[in-house]
Amino acid sequence: MDAMFGDPFRMTSAQNAIRSLKQGRHPVEEYITAFKSHALDTTWNEPALIDQFRRGLSEHIKDELARGALPTTLEDLIHLTIAIDRRWRERQQEKGTPSGPTPSFQPKRQASPAPPRLFAPPAPLPTTEEPMQIGLVRGHLPPEELARRRRNQLCLYCGGAGHLARLCPEKTKTRGGKTTIFFANTGSLSKPSTHLFSIPVTLQWNEKTITLPAMIDSGASNCFFDVSFAQRLCIPTCNKEYPVSILLVDGSPLKSGVVDKETTPLQMMVGSAHKEKVTFDLIQTPLSPIILGLPWLRLHSPAINWSTGTVSFFSEFCKKGCLSPSDPLPLCTILDHGTQRTFVHLPQVYHNHQEVFNERGVESLPPHREYDCPIDLLPGCAIPFGRIYPLSEPELTVLKTYIDENLTKGFIRPSTSPAGAGIFFVGKKDGGLRPCVDYRDLNRITIKNRYPLPLIPELLERLQTAKIFSKLDLRGAYNLVRIRKGDEWKTAFRTRYGHFEYKV
Repeated sequence: MDAMFGDPFRMTSAQNAIRSLKQGRHPVEEYITAFKSHALDTTWNEPALIDQFRRGLSEHIKDELARGALPTTLEDLIHLTIAIDRRWRERQQEKGTPSGPTPSFQPKRQASPAPPRLFAPPAPLPTTEEPMQIGLVRGHLPPEELARRRRNQLCLYCGGAGHLARLCPEKTKTRGGKTTIFFANTGSLSKPSTHLFSIPVTLQWNEKTITLPAMIDSGASNCFFDVSFAQRLCIPTCNKEYPVSILLVDGSPLKSGVVDKETTPLQMMVGSAHKEKVTFDLIQTPLSPIILGLPWLRLHSPAINWSTGTVSFFSEFCKKGCLSPSDPLPLCTILDHGTQRTFVHLPQVYHNHQEVFNERGVESLPPHREYDCPIDLLPGCAIPFGRIYPLSEPELTVLKTYIDENLTKGFIRPSTSPAGAGIFFVGKKDGGLRPCVDYRDLNRITIKNRYPLPLIPELLERLQTAKIFSKLDLRGAYNLVRIRKGDEWKTAFRTRYGHFEYKV
């Protein structure tokens, strides 16, 4: 198979690729993954690999390496470069300058511990032509509106009568401590969609806990909480230091009026590991009880996969202040209110356990438990290391999607393991492709679990008097059990897209 379908110039291609490989502004972990992937197909000895690895590093890492003796093994050099690169990126973040090509690696640093409060409108009401924010700066008036105000001797700033624009009281209000936000009427826009981009969040205060959907809105310039929900839940509130006056283009106020109330800081959890303190402004938000706006997005810089509907947290800010060490890649799913399941086919006897039948649980990484899956190897056995299987173009497409989705969910992670199994695909009944990792060599050196399984005839005898049977199937059963901590490296598999290992 390899002679027929494999790359006849694989070694030459790998050598050319590894010579042209450069780290650039990317994190050194990405460079290491690509370097190791190409190095597997070369016959270079370790000194040659060390020299080529050093040549492709960024200049700031080379400068630090020149200060001392170069490590004698490739693995030691890799660990040293990781430490240097992370410290350099921390220093760049402290200076307030970006150090990478995208915000997913280096989020924008806040200018001060308490960033300036920005504000946004409430969600549009479904029965009226509600406004849509276009910014905190008043734009130019349309020529028709400008002519109307001049013809009727109205104020050119607010549209009111009895004063000039330079003496407009609305300007005085803005200078006096109240922030004025202007909106454009959306009568000509299409009807708002009911498919809201929401994630489930859990709030805690005064020994109370509740889970609510929170809409992510990059057009909202603050975090908001529905005032009626806050009253119903008895959430503690206080007066805002600087009230906010929200106006339409014609000068009329919104129905919610001046925003002068906010919640006390509440503990908010996204997933099982992302925790933070959030203060919400209180407004009327009929489509979602919570709105997470642009300041929240800038602070956490979440990675949003629009095709799969998942939100993940990778930023340095989250790693240092929001994420627990046991679950560094939490996952949140998006709730679509138009397609949310109602469990109409669930028997009444199970209605108190609806959460067990919820599909969202299989999309997140489970915690470590006492029954984690161990992988114990026979003493003295060589670490298995398989070859990369040649794959067709459709298989490569499925493989890339499989890797991206499981990295987002946290089920796999990049690996530097000495082990490595190949991966191939088998066909499904529905015409799809199922990935299969070739763990045959690993199974040969694994200590078998000889726990006695029950005999099927004995099990059937125990059921001979039963009349009612229930069939329960676990969704994504293998992803519900974690690999024992420290054994993940044994599950490593090799692909043309990198070296990875399973956490489940």
